[in-house]
Amino acid sequence: MMRKSFATGISALIVALVSASNAFAQSCPMCKESMTAAGAKLSDGFYLSIMSMFFLPFAIGGAIASMVFQSWWLRTHPGSTLSFPNALLAAIRERKTKMAGPKL
Repeated sequence: MMRKSFATGISALIVALVSASNAFAQSCPMCKESMTAAGAKLSDGFYLSIMSMFFLPFAIGGAIASMVFQSWWLRTHPGSTLSFPNALLAAIRERKTKMAGPKL
């Protein structure tokens, strides 16, 4: 009983994905043709906007992660004056020495 409903669900998901992929694929050639007809300046603008939409979330996430790391580092090492890259290297060295354990 469970196997039949699982197979039905998977097949419905595959049908939905295949149907949706046809609709998405139709818009790509249209965009390409309209961009080449409009000129290089407009297509360059679209290219840059797509690249910024792709990379900006990663850049923002990296900036937030570095601020969290720096606040953690300063909280655990109160007298530290290390910059971010040096603090990161020091944290990696500390982690390696903790993982290595005592030498026999």
